[in-house]
Amino acid sequence: MGSPHVVDPSGKAVMCRLLAYASPTPRTTRDVLGGNQSAVFQDMTELHKDGWGSAWIVGDTTRRVKKERSALTGEGDQRLTEALSERLSRAQLVHLRMATDGMACQPANTHPFVRDGFAFAHNGSLAPASAMDDYIAPHLLAALDGDTDSERYLAVIRTKVAEGNDLFEAVCQTVLELRPIFPDLSMNAMILSPTELIAVHASEDADTPHDMFDASGLTELTLPQDHRTAYYLMRQRRYDDGTIVFASSGLDIVGWEPLPAESVTRVNLTTLESTTRLLDVEPSVLARHRQA
Repeated sequence: MGSPHVVDPSGKAVMCRLLAYASPTPRTTRDVLGGNQSAVFQDMTELHKDGWGSAWIVGDTTRRVKKERSALTGEGDQRLTEALSERLSRAQLVHLRMATDGMACQPANTHPFVRDGFAFAHNGSLAPASAMDDYIAPHLLAALDGDTDSERYLAVIRTKVAEGNDLFEAVCQTVLELRPIFPDLSMNAMILSPTELIAVHASEDADTPHDMFDASGLTELTLPQDHRTAYYLMRQRRYDDGTIVFASSGLDIVGWEPLPAESVTRVNLTTLESTTRLLDVEPSVLARHRQA
């Protein structure tokens, strides 16, 4: 595989929203969030309007991941409303997409991607995407369906799994390997498998896309909460029954706490125990980038 090298990113950051939970019993996203927060999340499709998708666990003794995706806006889409308010599952992730400039709004580019039995959704733009090609097994690179950087990011993880790593280790290795290439971009992601939910919070130096907010036509009053000040920050909340939920900014944050910067968190779907690994990029490209 290739060696780390810093590239000059091109294009604008993709603006997406991530939301995922794991629960001891089947619940809806609306029930987990409480109040009107599932409606608040769907309202963010006014800004993140280039498609939406959901992946969730079905079955109990034999679990599998199922998905639903649309390349159309989720604003007013009854299917998204039902996914948030009616779909019962022990674990679900939801993704709202605002596409990177030049990326087509088509099913092949719509998150989450489900490959090898697990689902993957990304918030960020890793450009140029071709910088990841040396880290992807040739047969996986040749089989890419769409043209997004996110599908390549997933393909690097899949390559690590094919080399014998478990999913959590594969995700950690992927972020550590790619972070020096994309030191000021967002690698935030959610991964859902039949046995675990994984949240990647790796976006410490990513620039808030203020120009895209300005071009959206939304006013400061109608822009979702925290978008100007903490767009890439991911938070978590643990409930008394063990339910844990992760989300990008935009929701009511009372009772939530930030995920550690540059970290990967795993939740065991059987026990709901969580483990967080702090990532140490060596050499410290992030530190060198800040000093540049």
